[in-house]
Amino acid sequence: MDPLQPYAAFVRTFEAGSFSAVAREMSTSQSAVSKQIASLESSLGVQLFARSTRRLQPTNEALQLYEHVRQLLDAVESLKTLSGRRAAATGTLRLTMPGSYGRRQLCPKLPRFLDQYPQVRLDVLLTDQVVDLIEEGLELAVRIGNLSPSTLMARPIDVINQVLVATPEYLALHKAPDVPTDLADHACVLYGSGGRWTRWEFESESGRHAVDVEGRVRVNDPEAMFELVCAHQGVGMVQDWVVGDAIKQGRVLWLLQDFYPIPMPVNIVYPQTRFLSQRARSFIDFFVAEQRANR
Repeated sequence: MDPLQPYAAFVRTFEAGSFSAVAREMSTSQSAVSKQIASLESSLGVQLFARSTRRLQPTNEALQLYEHVRQLLDAVESLKTLSGRRAAATGTLRLTMPGSYGRRQLCPKLPRFLDQYPQVRLDVLLTDQVVDLIEEGLELAVRIGNLSPSTLMARPIDVINQVLVATPEYLALHKAPDVPTDLADHACVLYGSGGRWTRWEFESESGRHAVDVEGRVRVNDPEAMFELVCAHQGVGMVQDWVVGDAIKQGRVLWLLQDFYPIPMPVNIVYPQTRFLSQRARSFIDFFVAEQRANR
């Protein structure tokens, strides 16, 4: 066994707060992780975690040890990289990504990643909910949109452009908007949840424009939202990969072509305070390279 494995297990247990989350991440059993921690406690002569039925509570000794161990693991990984002896990407990578975007844009590329890294297994959670990576034992998350302030580290992998569209049938009953402020008088099909999704912003040669919009339907799935637009329920700001050939086919019309909805960044994020495995690094590097190749 890698002599640093108990230390890596300690760092992840400290961050996740449970043996089970670490066991899922490391593709091993909960008892195996517990034994590694017990072995480390024995060799150091200290108790690192106070066990309870609900959560592991780090002791004062663990609090003092954690940052030193994390720096040690990062240093070892850096030395392997500099010496050309980077550890092979192995084990199960647990990550989360948005549902529709993940299915349509990322999952089709996963076979190439798996071919390139045959010792890596993937455990992918498709959800539009923002989940706690540490609590769920996840190493990475793909997130769309501007990131809220947090301790997460981020690597950009994509930019999603958006298009304002409506069906000819809807526009036959409602005058097409000439400027963004006209949208305040339209039924709009909204994407996402929360108040921030009711303000649409545009760039143009005359500067930035923002308008507060309203609608009877709000959906957190972009494909479902587009289907509602296609059912003549109103104007929608649709992600470009969803629109596809619908504009060419005349199913929807492109509105306000001189005004450009603000693009949405796509990032892979991970906790700043964790030891990033080689499988996670390889996954990030793979999709960064995919982005560059598709420019």
